[in-house]
Amino acid sequence: MRTNLRYILLPLALLLSILTINVFSARDTNKQNLLRFPAFQTIDLNGNTITNKIFTGKFTVVVLWVTKDENSRQLWRFLSDWQQAENGRVQIIGLVGDVKSTDDAAKISYAQQMTADFVQPQLLVNDDMAEFLTNMRAAPAICFVDANGRLVGQPVIGYEPELIKKEARRLLATDFQTDRDKSLFMKKASQ
Repeated sequence: MRTNLRYILLPLALLLSILTINVFSARDTNKQNLLRFPAFQTIDLNGNTITNKIFTGKFTVVVLWVTKDENSRQLWRFLSDWQQAENGRVQIIGLVGDVKSTDDAAKISYAQQMTADFVQPQLLVNDDMAEFLTNMRAAPAICFVDANGRLVGQPVIGYEPELIKKEARRLLATDFQTDRDKSLFMKKASQ
């Protein structure tokens, strides 16, 4: 009798363990999708005050970069050209990782010279972003923010222009499909 009980209880315990792991994994995945870019108020390289409201209504590619990295500068050239080709579907914002809003004028001037060709806003890092940026260990680092300020998709680390385009297009297509589904649902609900 005890032997038969073991054959029944052991598979049940294993099944329960697997189900428990899946439930906790699903919760973590859902949490990840609800993360927002932190609320902030900073200045850009031109001295304009910028807040996290810059994300409202636009899919945004946020690029953390540093002035001394050649890959960062090359990536900006690529992203600038790509943004023009996308005809306004994508907003690109830079976070200058090695220049803070409290730095001296010479350091800010150097960053301005580096970005003179780019029309995209280049935000200076401040304490509002510190906790978020501690998760980014390398530059350039790219994350994606939806029109509601939520972080979406997978971040891209390093000079990976094709991977950035691929992930952005995937997210844009997903967002478009979600909007389309909502529209169809509302249309059916109103009938």
